[in-house]
Amino acid sequence: MRRILKIFAVFICMFVLAGCGNEEEKVVKCTLTQNNVAQGYKVSSEYKIYTDGKIVNKVETTEIATSDNSEVLDSLENYENTLYTNMNNEYGGYDFKITNENGTLTAITKIDYTKLDMEKLAKDQSSMKNYMNDKNEITLEGIKALYKAMGATCEE
Repeated sequence: MRRILKIFAVFICMFVLAGCGNEEEKVVKCTLTQNNVAQGYKVSSEYKIYTDGKIVNKVETTEIATSDNSEVLDSLENYENTLYTNMNNEYGGYDFKITNENGTLTAITKIDYTKLDMEKLAKDQSSMKNYMNDKNEITLEGIKALYKAMGATCEE
């Protein structure tokens, strides 16, 4: 009986000390607002970065473009559809939905970096290595630097 209790106690200690293997995921937000006067549209973007504090697991992006010119929005819609379709076909991990109604283009994109072929991405787009660690994982500091270079403001 004592042996069973000892084994049971060891298992309990293992689960408590290991924390069941899960680190708490947190969300870091970045925002970007641009007024492209030359092309006649405004864009407001929010990037939700899901991370363990060091490595990025996924990003959910909401981009809203507004314009009085439907041709501008049609062009943006075509560009985003082509971009996200090509990225998903080449590397995987992309899920997106784009709507274009009443002078507003909304693109909601989810990028799952745990499913994306990061090694191929790093090989094909060498500049992405600037945002990755040695294991070809996107780091939180790396992605924040990428978004900041685009003009976004990120939570600290």
